[in-house]
Amino acid sequence: MQLRNKKFYTINLGCRSNAYEINCIATELINNQAKKVKDLSKADICIINTCSVTNKADTKSKYFINKVLRVNKTILLVVMGCFSQTNPDYFKQYKKIIAIGNKYKNKVVDLIKMYKNKPIIKIESCSKLNKFEQFENISFIDNTRVFLKIQDGCNFMCSYCIIPFSRGRQRSLDHKKIVNEIKILSKKYKEIVLTGINTAGYLDESGCDFYSLLKKINTLSGDFRIRISSIEPFQITKQIIDLISNNPRFVQQFHLCLQSGSDKILKLMNRKYTIKKFNDLVKYMRSKNKFVSVTTDYIVGFNNETDQDFKDSLESLKLIKFADMHIFPFSMRKFTAIANDKNVVNSSTKNKRFKQVYELNKKLKNEYLTQFVGQEVEVIFEKPKQKNIQEGHSNYFFKVFVKTCKQLHGQKFRIKITKIINDQLFGELIN
Repeated sequence: MQLRNKKFYTINLGCRSNAYEINCIATELINNQAKKVKDLSKADICIINTCSVTNKADTKSKYFINKVLRVNKTILLVVMGCFSQTNPDYFKQYKKIIAIGNKYKNKVVDLIKMYKNKPIIKIESCSKLNKFEQFENISFIDNTRVFLKIQDGCNFMCSYCIIPFSRGRQRSLDHKKIVNEIKILSKKYKEIVLTGINTAGYLDESGCDFYSLLKKINTLSGDFRIRISSIEPFQITKQIIDLISNNPRFVQQFHLCLQSGSDKILKLMNRKYTIKKFNDLVKYMRSKNKFVSVTTDYIVGFNNETDQDFKDSLESLKLIKFADMHIFPFSMRKFTAIANDKNVVNSSTKNKRFKQVYELNKKLKNEYLTQFVGQEVEVIFEKPKQKNIQEGHSNYFFKVFVKTCKQLHGQKFRIKITKIINDQLFGELIN
């Protein structure tokens, strides 16, 4: 297929790594003189990067695949990602399709060029992948920040998680390429986000680990800050915390994946820490910076979770006091160690527990944000969504709103927080 003047449409489902990948592909298509469009019905090609982290994610992936073909019957459908990786037989029913998994994503444009009205299905196991599949461009812009994928895959076999089966083993981008890319990006953008499937598991072929990479980035000159995406608590050392805490080079936020507040459930999940170890880690972070934002992922209704286990979990959450939580009802995934376990928590109990955690999260989030009223924070402003209200993320990652007609997009300002309304912080520019 010739790409010149071909119109393409993209759909991204799931994580930031997926977003990174599909944006890299879009950039490469544009470099080949294709045109990105916002109207699916007018597109020649649609690329969907799928997710399979939950049953709901699978359903969503199928929904969008079928929606595309319902809206545009002549389109070339390109499907990739975790859903296609773990459901290869699903694509045998389609005639005008290119289907890959999580391998060959950096070859998507080449596959489109090769397409000649016959299905291309290249869904191969990722289990033996040991090289980081690098795109032609290795970063992408989202509003005012840049995402840089430094790592892929995961070696930790949590009993509920499909990611090691869909993404394969850990592999990392060479640290020299990361540092060089940051040098270039930091001349134009003020925030760069390091992302991956297991970001803190970074370890390139030269032996450079995550701490060593952060130290190299910390020595760079320029007015920019680094944000680190989701990390595992058992991979965060005091060295890393000491480097990041109160350091203007880094956003003062740690997204630590707790998953459960019960030691019994953590053991069943094959997580590598106890509640005490997790809480001690958070205490150490707060001893370095009392305002640090500690956020988490939390699973409700894991198999074998009794009322007492859930009660223990709630007490742990009250003790740790997260700034915010992403809450998920447990979803059984095929291939995983827990897949055949019959001690399932029923849906009504899951929903009840979800609501309790949701309400607790609202309370804890409000407590965390309230302490900033009267404080000064550093905000990088994004494209405004409301007239005369500018918004951006602070150096603690929470959003800040400023009532002003000034255009602040892409700029960094000190802001004094003046009030909190419905969990939203408002402030004023400091002259």
